[in-house]
Parts: sequence; structure tokens; C-alpha cells
Amino acid sequence: MKTTRLQLLHRIVRFAAIISAICFTGCANFDDILEDIAEPIEGDGVIIASMPIGEIEVLLAESHPVQVTVEVNGWLPDSCTAHHETHQAQEGNTITIQITTIRPRDLACATVVTEYQERVSIGTLPAGDYKVIVNDVEAEFRVD
Repeated sequence: MKTTRLQLLHRIVRFAAIISAICFTGCANFDDILEDIAEPIEGDGVIIASMPIGEIEVLLAESHPVQVTVEVNGWLPDSCTAHHETHQAQEGNTITIQITTIRPRDLACATVVTEYQERVSIGTLPAGDYKVIVNDVEAEFRVD
């Protein structure tokens, strides 16, 4: 099967995005980066995918009751990709946050990695040990 120029360009752009992500994360483990690149969902002329997340930090406000916030640091891989949605759910002592991106399908975009930062308010939690998962990046914390 013969590769067309458009297919070749698509492969080059995807490769450049992965290399840019590696440069952006510095000494991060390559396997961890590849795990963050989820298979996209395509429909209605757009691609929706999980946002690559570099790190998360749980912030506990010194208040009563304690207010919990998760600071998320990730990136957008090209000039056409934007934040899509942030969903959060809690099951027992595990809090799951899913952050997705959206970009037009079939549009050539500059491979410009842009930092993304979001603070997600969890609210108040009773005393206990918790785990927060943001797009497969995990952190544990304790509320006293």
C-alpha cells in the first residue's frame, strides 16, 4: 500500500508532537508519556482525547472544615487543541478527575506545546486517607 503525502505529513506531525511532549517534560519516563496519549474519540469533525498530565498537587486549605483543591499541570500538544471538559467523581476515598481536550479533525496545526494549569475544587472531605487520580496520574493525601 502506497503512503500518500497527507498520511506522511500526519505521521510527521504526530511524531513531532510526541517529541515536543518529551522535551516539555524534561527527564520524565518515556513509557509514562506514551501512556498519557490516549486513543482519541472522533466524531462530528472533532477529536476528543485525554489531556496529557505532567503532575498534580493536592492543596489543603487551613480552614475548618478543610477545603481540598487539586492543582493540575498538563499541556496542549498543538495550536489547535483546547481544553474540552473536566469531570470529577468520587467513589469511597478515591477521587477521579478526567480532563479532556478537543481539536478539529483534518486541520493542519502548528506543533506548539502549551502549558495548561487548572485548579479543581474537591470541596470538604471528612477525616481520612484519600487518593486522587487525574487522567492516570495519582496522588495520595490525608485529611485530619
